[in-house]
Amino acid sequence: MIADQQKIAIVTGANTGLGYETSLGLAKESYTVVLACRSEAKAQAAIDKIAPQAPSASLDFIPLDLINRDNIRQFAATFSERYNHLNILVNNAGVMGPPHTITKNNLELQFDANHVGHFYLTSLLMDKLDQTFETRIVNVSSLAGKREHADIHFDNLNFEGNYEEGPKFMGVTGLVAYSQSKLANILFTMELKDRLEAAGKNIKSVVVHPGVSNTDLARNFPVVVKILAPVLLLFMNVSKPAQGAESSLYGALNPAVKAGDFIGPTGKGERAGAPGQVELPAKASDKALCEKLWSVSEELLDISFL
Repeated sequence: MIADQQKIAIVTGANTGLGYETSLGLAKESYTVVLACRSEAKAQAAIDKIAPQAPSASLDFIPLDLINRDNIRQFAATFSERYNHLNILVNNAGVMGPPHTITKNNLELQFDANHVGHFYLTSLLMDKLDQTFETRIVNVSSLAGKREHADIHFDNLNFEGNYEEGPKFMGVTGLVAYSQSKLANILFTMELKDRLEAAGKNIKSVVVHPGVSNTDLARNFPVVVKILAPVLLLFMNVSKPAQGAESSLYGALNPAVKAGDFIGPTGKGERAGAPGQVELPAKASDKALCEKLWSVSEELLDISFL
């Protein structure tokens, strides 16, 4: 089991895009980084790329599938066997704009993977985060969580019958459901902050967004868009994954960050730019909404969390 003095971080979806760059950044700060990914081969490829750039870091892989409850429990059990504490949990993995999909948990895929799976994972790692020294939970949201149409549709969380309605981007639908999951990341952070403070835990809960970054989230875009992407990106204010990950690293490492802070790019429209504190959406201050999402999340998982 790893000694107390070692700095340890978990990054979900760590093999590509923002997750990879976040893992690299933490590794360069001499963290032991646990890459939590579905594919061992992809995780190992990421480890092989990170290792030469961060020779003082230790890199590990534990399989994680955020829509598989048994696997999430196994991940937490394996982590607990290997490590005696956790300094930073970066809930980064996500999916955007897939065809309407209901998981085996009877939940819409984006809400299940982006929110519920991370909610469950965080609950199972709480004992490792609960230390005498400060630890952090960094939830990665999106500008989509700040859009006017972002809401939690408690009467139809799965968007049965209306998944393709609402805003579309380059032919991709399901974006209202995506916004729901990304607002859920923000509301989860706010309620978690309050509950941690009430419990006297030395754990900071913060939320970040990368702005508009060219990552694998675009894998559900039409083929023609992917082909034209290099040209389109020249005319759009889109950052590279390394720049997008600066928000996550700021939220994880900057000593000035406070519990409940929202960190994102500070350039025009928060699309790109240096990371810093940005404005939370109005719904983040709706305590009743935060509490209701928390209760519904507990009910979906049949757990009691804080």
